[in-house]
Amino acid sequence: MQTAFAIVVLCALFLVAAVFAAARMFRTRILALVARLRDSPTTRNLEASLPPLVADYARKAGAEPGAKLRVASFNQEGELRVKQGGPFAKFAAWQVSSLGRAGFVWDARQDWGPFTRFRVLDSYVGTKGRLEARILGAIPAARAEGDDIDLAEAYRYLAELPWLPDAILGNPELAWRVTGADTVEVRLKTQSGPARVSFRFNAEGDIVAMAAKGRPARDASGTKADYMWRGRFSDYRQIGPRRLPAVGEVGYVYPSGYEPYFRCRLTEYHLTE
Repeated sequence: MQTAFAIVVLCALFLVAAVFAAARMFRTRILALVARLRDSPTTRNLEASLPPLVADYARKAGAEPGAKLRVASFNQEGELRVKQGGPFAKFAAWQVSSLGRAGFVWDARQDWGPFTRFRVLDSYVGTKGRLEARILGAIPAARAEGDDIDLAEAYRYLAELPWLPDAILGNPELAWRVTGADTVEVRLKTQSGPARVSFRFNAEGDIVAMAAKGRPARDASGTKADYMWRGRFSDYRQIGPRRLPAVGEVGYVYPSGYEPYFRCRLTEYHLTE
């Protein structure tokens, strides 16, 4: 009896150690992707080539033409749901986005007391997108890569430009054009095709809405679908060195109407040369 109990205890300890080791390896992979972003090119002075509405937004946020910056990093608190009509789950996330080249790493966690219940990596590094989810931060639950993911993550980088005013002023990969009195479109070339996102400004010159067609999506059955992608930004305030929208939301316009799947609030913001 004692021998059998000892074997069970040893097996349990082995499994716990294996889970912790796998979680550390996953974390190491995330940090390796972040390190690649930190080695990306610095921003350039592109203010003269931008539409005035766009340049004014970036300067109002505190971005300085000619500043040599590589990445912005920020923390988020929010809620996310993984399927249409599903429940929202709270999360806390850390994100690093490159400023002189398109790229980001989003490291989100759902904690259970002192333990990580669920961890999600969403990234676009070196033109390659990746989405990976792990139970306990260790056990693979979902993974997606390929051309569709590459393009989808390029769209995400563009959609989050209201949080990256220094990239607006200094990322040469971005092409801007005016589409209306209060709207502009930004375009990013990728190996999977162009990503295009439109922004709408309010009377104060703040970006309040985002919209895009053509972002790869899937319906409830997992089949490729063509949904309009929309987002909202609000509660502009000083967060660290920049004036930014503290609140963001994105969702799809399904046949039944618009439904958000992601909501967050920025809690910290840092810039790195």
